[in-house]
Amino acid sequence: MNSLIDQQIIERARRKVGFKIHFTVFLLLTPVNWIIWFLTDTTYLWPVWPTLGWGIGIMFHWLGVFHGDKFFSVSNEIERMKHRE
Repeated sequence: MNSLIDQQIIERARRKVGFKIHFTVFLLLTPVNWIIWFLTDTTYLWPVWPTLGWGIGIMFHWLGVFHGDKFFSVSNEIERMKHRE
């Protein structure tokens, strides 16, 4: 039982680290897109599209890592089913 809990803790830590890496890369590369846009042709505001798209991806990644266990948890679903009966 203890090794199962340890595995769950390790998996949760991996997911959190994965999110932190994803968010850090987003924070580092988004300004690069905007700088490239600023230094080149500024007639079309193209960096807004990758920023919005990637931002939506970051939001869903965050929801999955920090709130996914509330929505997609087997134990929570079992508890809901017990209370319905």
